[in-house]
Amino acid sequence: MNRLDPNALFTRIATDVPSELHPYLFVTGSLAAAYYFLAKLEGRAINTKDADLVVHPAGNVGACRHMARTLLDLGWTRTAECYPKPSPDPADELRAIRLYPPGPHDYFIEFLNLPRREQTEPKRWIPLEMDDGWYGLPSFRFLGVTSLNRLTSSVGLEYASPSMMALANLLSHPRIGSDRIESGPMQGLLRSAKDLGRVIALVRLTGREETELWPETWLEALEHCFPEEWKNLAGRVGDGLRELLHDDNALEDARKTTDVGLLSGMNVVAEMLKATGERLLLDVIDPLADMARG
Repeated sequence: MNRLDPNALFTRIATDVPSELHPYLFVTGSLAAAYYFLAKLEGRAINTKDADLVVHPAGNVGACRHMARTLLDLGWTRTAECYPKPSPDPADELRAIRLYPPGPHDYFIEFLNLPRREQTEPKRWIPLEMDDGWYGLPSFRFLGVTSLNRLTSSVGLEYASPSMMALANLLSHPRIGSDRIESGPMQGLLRSAKDLGRVIALVRLTGREETELWPETWLEALEHCFPEEWKNLAGRVGDGLRELLHDDNALEDARKTTDVGLLSGMNVVAEMLKATGERLLLDVIDPLADMARG
């Protein structure tokens, strides 16, 4: 994991990825968040090595294949973890497409697939056949909300908004669970604490005046992406967060992840994260549930 300047990395990606491919993708994750909060982060670099690129519209396997082939023809190379399988089955054993740009390997891109509306499982692997074999596109059920209300960077690349990334992470973790991060500087920490901790970090950086506008946009996103389930989802958006805030060990894991991530160098302690999380419940999550109940 490297410390990279988000503005410089956006510029590199916009340059390294041909402009004709830009309409098919947008940036999400820590890079998108750090770019949005450039001013508040006061020029701090972020700890990241990957840039998550979401391919849209949903299920656009052909566009992803075209992008991967184009980049490989331009001199991009696969990471060590990116290699083909001889068969599309079992799909959950396929390797994700992760590519280094030509030149220094200080970052790589990973392709993510927007889920189709009928997807019900938390994660699905979409088989993708390339010239040398089969790869997989990870499709996360709730990632689709990040495609709404996208923002545009100064270099023309689109990226996910903080409000939609926060909603996606909350929906993805209705319980804190027991899955732990297996490698890197966050190894051993709860995976849910990383994602829910990022939600709290996004709220903390956004500020109350803006987050108080989130209930309406979240409700619209849920109605659009989950027309059959939006009321149920709106009522349980905060379940995982509430569990995190009442579990001291999980909250400490969240603090550690935010200290490595978006809140690095800000000396934010667990009690401060808890206060921000409780404010999110009061200002956004509880009003959202009330709106869904009508």
